Amino acid sequence: MVCSAGMAAALLGTLAYTQAGARTSDAYLAGALLVTGAGIGATIAPSMAAAFQALSRAETPRATSALNVIQRTGGAIGTALFAILLQHSITARLPRHPGRVQGIAALSGQPGAHAAPALAAAFGATFWAAAALIATALIPALLLPRAPREQHAASAPATEPAKAA
Repeated sequence: MVCSAGMAAALLGTLAYTQAGARTSDAYLAGALLVTGAGIGATIAPSMAAAFQALSRAETPRATSALNVIQRTGGAIGTALFAILLQHSITARLPRHPGRVQGIAALSGQPGAHAAPALAAAFGATFWAAAALIATALIPALLLPRAPREQHAASAPATEPAKAA
């Protein structure tokens, strides 16, 4: 439940970035980032707990290493793919830019330049791709096993007050 709610929050925060424009305030972007970060943070512990739930004690050390490698590799590959997608999106919207980050910075700093809305649209398109991936990840999050009711009852603190002797 916490994991799927976290994925939904991450999706909402990412969708907010798809709506950013050339004049979007920093407060809006910071709020969207806060929602996205809180959502992603809420997914990590429950998904790891679900992954380790089916393992024996002997399998846990190797699984921990494997999950760390998968997370780091996936993060690096995802970052690279989004950077490539962003670069292609910028090139499609600003065909005359020199293709380097320094050139893009020079375009956006020109007074009256049309580059700022085009850059915002390029970033928006990239965040739409991120939102689609998060929405896809919401499906397995909904399918994560939940703790049985008797386990919840056993872990709940006792509500009876202690009797004085």
